[in-house]
Amino acid sequence: MTHAWIARGAALTLVAALLGTAMLGESVAAKRKPKDGIFGLINGRKFKATNLNGADDPCVSGIYNPSSGIVTFAALECKGKRRRQGTAIKIKKKMYKTLVMSCSNFDEEVDTTTPPYEIPCIASIYGEWRTGRYGIPTGATQWGTTYDFGPPVTSSVRMRIDAFDGTSLRGVITGTFDDLGLPPPFVGENIPPTAPAAIEGELAFDFPFEVR
Repeated sequence: MTHAWIARGAALTLVAALLGTAMLGESVAAKRKPKDGIFGLINGRKFKATNLNGADDPCVSGIYNPSSGIVTFAALECKGKRRRQGTAIKIKKKMYKTLVMSCSNFDEEVDTTTPPYEIPCIASIYGEWRTGRYGIPTGATQWGTTYDFGPPVTSSVRMRIDAFDGTSLRGVITGTFDDLGLPPPFVGENIPPTAPAAIEGELAFDFPFEVR
């Protein structure tokens, strides 16, 4: 339990860091519509977080360790056009959404260097952020994953790695985020969930990762 809460704390810290970077709007938009990122439906809401600048993108970025089968990434919905000044957050109906995934392979018999394979995501968080004037966050509802260390290790959210070309990682995420009584967000009011947040079908991702 302690290990899991430490992992969740790291995930929340990653959200904070990513959010702060995105609000600086350090990237420049590509002329064509981006295809890299994370796309799907969570909690009945469309989730669309795009990657424009590769592994260093301020809105969608992650780390992948092929030999160990460890995948971590953070994503938040950003505007298609990102300015050097001002916020880059995509605000629709005074809300934007964030996703932090932390998934690992615990099965020694699984060869993580040869996709496809599936791994549990025991320390992952989905958040819906409310905003006020100037798009400043005022509060968030956050969901986490339930898990069982078994063996085997299981989680309410799982990730399937479909392909890796040495730079970009492609796969899908399935399952349901639950209300785990997560600590308040780093800014604003904590708004407890009223029900679990299910991924409808598959949440697809495909973008460049930092490889370690």
